[in-house]
Amino acid sequence: MSNTHAAGGQDETAAGKFILIISSALAALLLIAGLSYAAGTGARHQAALTAAGCEPGLAPSGLQCTTQPMLAREVMAVVTPATQQLNAETAAYTASENSDITTADAALAAEVTSEHAFDTSLAAIAFPPAIAPVVKAVIRAEQTRARLTAEQAQSASLPQLRSFNKRTGVATAAVQTEMKFLRKAVDSPPQAG
Repeated sequence: MSNTHAAGGQDETAAGKFILIISSALAALLLIAGLSYAAGTGARHQAALTAAGCEPGLAPSGLQCTTQPMLAREVMAVVTPATQQLNAETAAYTASENSDITTADAALAAEVTSEHAFDTSLAAIAFPPAIAPVVKAVIRAEQTRARLTAEQAQSASLPQLRSFNKRTGVATAAVQTEMKFLRKAVDSPPQAG
């Protein structure tokens, strides 16, 4: 082997070591920079949530922050179709309560199913602690109305069926009152406290 060729091999080895040292140093610097950046993530996250109008009182512990408009949209996405469905079923019952017990019973059974679906959907929303009692009151009122409606659907005659109307009307009024409280709680920003 010639001296020239041996010297070239040493130059390649020295160049490879230099590249390895430089790339390792660069990787170490990038790692330090990444760790420094990650250390400030909490503060940046808080600043971003504040800038986005995040209401910490609306976020159940351990969950991402929810803004008041986000919560209102989520609730209305459950309430609006459920209300429309119940209105249609109530209209079907009203149209048949004086003439067709089978149709009236079917409409009432559909109401019960819709009421249970509404309760389940509402309970699935992660409400902040300040609103949770209002939601529970809505669900209790709905369940009371659903039990009464289910009992009404078991009626053997049209007069017996209609004898429930006043009680179901009171139960419906209770649900509507609780829903007003829920809408007010969801539409109002949380109070500092």
